[in-house]
Amino acid sequence: MYDSETLDAVQQQVERATDFEFYDSRLADVDPSAIDSWDDFRDLPFTTTEALEDDFEAEPPTGSLYDEASMVTFSPMGEGLAPVFDTRSDIEHQASVNADVLERAGIEPGDRVVNTFGYQLFGTGYVIHRALEALGAEVFPLGPGDSEQAAGIITEYDVDALIGNPSFALKIGDAGGRVDTFVGAGEPFTSVPGRREAVKDALDASTATDYFGTRHIMPVAAETDTEDGLHVVDDYAVVEIVDPDSGEVLPEGERGEVVVTHVQKEGLPLIRYRTGDLAELEQRGDEVVLPDGVIGRTDERLKIKGVKVYPESIETVLAAFDGLTGEYRIEVEQDGSTDSLTVVCEGAADADELASELSERLLISPDAVELVEELDADGIVDNRY
Repeated sequence: MYDSETLDAVQQQVERATDFEFYDSRLADVDPSAIDSWDDFRDLPFTTTEALEDDFEAEPPTGSLYDEASMVTFSPMGEGLAPVFDTRSDIEHQASVNADVLERAGIEPGDRVVNTFGYQLFGTGYVIHRALEALGAEVFPLGPGDSEQAAGIITEYDVDALIGNPSFALKIGDAGGRVDTFVGAGEPFTSVPGRREAVKDALDASTATDYFGTRHIMPVAAETDTEDGLHVVDDYAVVEIVDPDSGEVLPEGERGEVVVTHVQKEGLPLIRYRTGDLAELEQRGDEVVLPDGVIGRTDERLKIKGVKVYPESIETVLAAFDGLTGEYRIEVEQDGSTDSLTVVCEGAADADELASELSERLLISPDAVELVEELDADGIVDNRY
C-alpha cells in the first residue's frame, strides 16, 4: 500500500528507535536493516498505551524514550497525563509537513488565519502555529476562549481561515464569524453525518476539511480542499488497520483499529502504536485514505450476528440529530441461535432515518430502534450469556 521509499524511511526510523531502552528490549531479536518488505515490518510487535505507561512509571517522570527535547508538552494517557518530547528537528519537520497539509486544505501564503487550538499544556496550538508561519500565513493565536470575541476579530480583520474544534467553530459562526476556509480537528467532525455542512453553513465557508492526529503524532491523515476523505500523510506517519482482537492486519475496506508508526521522529518515536481509534483504509492511486475519517473507538466491542459492533461509533451518528441528547443503550438478546439488536436513544428524531444511519455506521441493521423521552439506564445490556 505504501511505496519502497516510505519503507526505507520506516526502516531507518526503526533503526533509530532501537537506540532507546524501550525499543532495545522489545526489538532485541529484530535486525532493522533486514526489514525489506511490509510483511517484515508487520512482524514487529505493537506499542501499546499500557507499555508506555509502564515505562513512564519505571523511570519517572520522563520514561526511557526521553533524550532531551526542545519542547515538552503533555497528552492524556490512561487516567493522567504523559509527556511528549519534540526535538528541534522534530519541530521543524512537523512545521514543514503540517504547512503542506494546511496548504492542501485551502490555506494560502498571506492568508489571515485564526488558530483556536490551545497553546498551554498540550501544545497543539504551537504545532499548528509554527506550520502556519512556515506556510507564510498571518496567524492570530486566539486559542479556545471567547467565541464572540473570536467572531469580532474575524470580522474586523477580514480573516480568511479558521482552525480549531468544530464545536467551537459552530459557536463562532453563531456569533457572526465568517471565513472562507475551516480546518477542524480534536473531535469527531466529518464522521458525524451532516456536521461538515452545518459548520460550512454557520461560517459561510466554501471549504471545511478534517484533520486527524494525536498529540503524539501530528499529523496522521488530513483532507484536501476536495473534501474527499482523510489522506494519510505518509511522509510523517504510516497507518495500518488491524483486528482489535487478533492484531491481524485487515484488508482494504475492513473496519478496525488504527495503528500508526512515525516515519521521522527523534523524540518519543512510536512504532506500530495502537491508538484505539476505529477507521477503514482504502487505496486511491498512490495514496492511502481514511474515507470516513475516525468513526469511533475500539475500547468496547460486541459480536452480533457474526459482525463486530463498536458501540462508541453510535455516538457520531446520534450527534447528527438535534433532537437527541446523545444518551443511548444497546440491548442484545438471543432467541435460539439468532441474535437481536435494539438501540434505545434518548430524545426525538425520525426513527426510520436514525435506523438507516445506524445501519450504515454499524454495518448491521438494528432489529429495533426505540426513542424515549428519558433513558432510565445507558450502556450495554447483553442478555445472551
